[in-house]
Amino acid sequence: MRAVVLALALILVAGPPPATARTADEVAAVRAAVARYADYDVARREGWRPFGGDEPLMGRHYHHPDGPDYVHGDPLNLTRPSNLMYADVGGRKVLTGVAFVVRLGRGEPLPSGFTGRADRWHVHDMERAFAAATETRPLLRGVGEWWMDRNFRDRGDSRGRLAMVHVWTLPNPDGAFALHNRTLPYLRLGLPGETARGASLAAARGVALATPGGCARATEGQFWVAQVPRRSQRRILNACGQAADYVRARMGQGPAALNRAGETAWAAFARHRDGILTPAEKRRIAAMAEHDGMMHDH
Repeated sequence: MRAVVLALALILVAGPPPATARTADEVAAVRAAVARYADYDVARREGWRPFGGDEPLMGRHYHHPDGPDYVHGDPLNLTRPSNLMYADVGGRKVLTGVAFVVRLGRGEPLPSGFTGRADRWHVHDMERAFAAATETRPLLRGVGEWWMDRNFRDRGDSRGRLAMVHVWTLPNPDGAFALHNRTLPYLRLGLPGETARGASLAAARGVALATPGGCARATEGQFWVAQVPRRSQRRILNACGQAADYVRARMGQGPAALNRAGETAWAAFARHRDGILTPAEKRRIAAMAEHDGMMHDH
């Protein structure tokens, strides 16, 4: 009994653990809860399903039909993420991380999420995204309106903005909550993750072009959303192929040379792509993009 009283006294004097320690414990709890999904077959058997594209610096998102529907004000259940993320690395699906998704209404702030201010949230505006993707597709717009009604409007809350935070299970030099994982392209190329140390985001994006299927990952979603004509698609893919070859030719020259090549390749590809896309196509792509770099405020 005396030991218990002493322990309580120490807690009262010292106060609660610092936010950084509590945050680390929360991240550890998330990773422990999803550890079994390191085996992709477990996720598949349990009913997790892919959606969206295979993002070069994330992987592909997976959802579960019985997954949580977090809305503004709900506390996160750290054992129940909204999404799993997998990437093809070395011929197998590797769990890269998870995502928690919270539906927001207009004017509602970012979720409190994890303890402290380290968690970085980004927001997808589904109303804006659907409007862009169906701008000249009336039949698809009808389907999209039905989907928005069923998933958002008919729930009575009109929460069509999706706030999302990642928790990486794959080591990430930018931290557990980073928006992207710069190591992923290097791992896809069979290189150590440490090769990404000190590399810029642009370098990682350029290196990603050189991975198997890298140009498809960098463009396929944008082509569909922006309704890019096939002739323009071919020109953009040709520029991407040249950038990818530039990176591949420098893979044996060490990390610094590879990362410089990645930056050069990404800048060249982006310049060619942006010179080919029309203003309307760029606007549609921008509507689908994440509003990133935001942290909640306690």
